[in-house]
Amino acid sequence: MANTVTRLRLGLFVLAIATLGARAARAEVIELVDKTKMNAKIIHYYDGVYTVDAGGQTVKLPKEKIKSISFTLPPARAEFSTPEKTFARYKDALVKNDVTKLIDCYALMYQGVMAAELGRTTDEQRKKMQSELAGTKLEIKSSKITGSNATLKIQRAKGDEVETADVRLVLENGEWKLTP
Repeated sequence: MANTVTRLRLGLFVLAIATLGARAARAEVIELVDKTKMNAKIIHYYDGVYTVDAGGQTVKLPKEKIKSISFTLPPARAEFSTPEKTFARYKDALVKNDVTKLIDCYALMYQGVMAAELGRTTDEQRKKMQSELAGTKLEIKSSKITGSNATLKIQRAKGDEVETADVRLVLENGEWKLTP
């Protein structure tokens, strides 16, 4: 049973990374030496010139004209406001085989690792993992939040097999995200 659970976890882990979903675009606040501020996304930097996208328009800014650049993150999303909501989104993405939503449930630092792992699996292996998931019930039994970390006790039931495991989450930019 432990091997089945390990394979299932690895399978879900690998399935989650079939494609990386695009998050809301980050914007930078660029303050020019003349005190003008602009919201833009840095596209490229070469030979002392920043190329930025400012509202759909490409602008080239020499670094001498830039006083400061402040990097901002997108606002936290409601669907990740609690560990339980994140797990519900994860569970829904598993059932619907929505890999974009699934990968988005993980902390950013793990998304790249997951993508690399997926590169080593075949379509056949991913289909097998998805079929193993069919008929599996996942239920939150308890939750505990300690600062920026949370643990959910999840019960996995399939047929007569019942198992309880801990799922760990971390608070990242105001959103609760899964960690492997």
